[in-house]
Amino acid sequence: MKVLECSTIDIAPTISRLLKIPMVPPSGRPIPEVENYASERICKRAVIIVVDSLGYSLYRYLSPVMKNLHEFAEKGLLFKCRSPANITSPAIASIFTGYLPEEHHIYSTADIYIETAKNSDNPKLRSIMEWAYRAGMNVAAVIETEGAESFRGRIKDFYGVPNSEDILDYDSRITEYALQSLREKPDILAVHLRTLDRYSHRAETWKEMKKAAKDIDENLEAIFRNAEKGTIFFICGDHAVHGGKKWLKNATHEEIKNHEDNYVALIVGCC
Repeated sequence: MKVLECSTIDIAPTISRLLKIPMVPPSGRPIPEVENYASERICKRAVIIVVDSLGYSLYRYLSPVMKNLHEFAEKGLLFKCRSPANITSPAIASIFTGYLPEEHHIYSTADIYIETAKNSDNPKLRSIMEWAYRAGMNVAAVIETEGAESFRGRIKDFYGVPNSEDILDYDSRITEYALQSLREKPDILAVHLRTLDRYSHRAETWKEMKKAAKDIDENLEAIFRNAEKGTIFFICGDHAVHGGKKWLKNATHEEIKNHEDNYVALIVGCC
């Protein structure tokens, strides 16, 4: 499989182009390979799934365990995608808005409120979901409760799951809400799965990490299976895995370089 390269800030403008969503052009640019791929298929709606900590090298290592995602990538496109941040909040904000952290200034959930209070019309704070909602489209987001609340008044349908020590149950609940959202046939659905990130901090063995990857893969398969035909998926890491010293003990030079350069996996495919 040919591996392509892009940046996570290219995801939002790509979706804007594919679904004809009017937005102020951000710093990112539409990904030509995705445009070409979509032109050969009928892509009517989009699902963004952020898999926390799914670095590019980590995905390549865990892909034999993530059989559903690997099969999806084999039929679609795999990108080595540079992320502009190594922590979650600014990284996800860049995925959703198409801007670099130094442009959107969102380094925590609280910053969304702070920056919005400064200038509520600042286009750099507006996610692709909000642009779509303003254009009259059906939009939904399924994330942690605090983050979900930041969408209040900005999109209609958002589902929040309280943070939990039981991260497997947390992601299971996120997936249940995602399936519920899909029944409403959203034009754009955004989902954030966190099991891999939590395990990267707490686990000590690859056996545990593979368990986390398998659990995420099962959640992804459920979402794939329940999506409407003509849905294009963007499954993306937000940053390279944390705990690098622990997980890179026997890594190759290339894997270490990918980690240092903060490359994440981006898998694009249409069901």
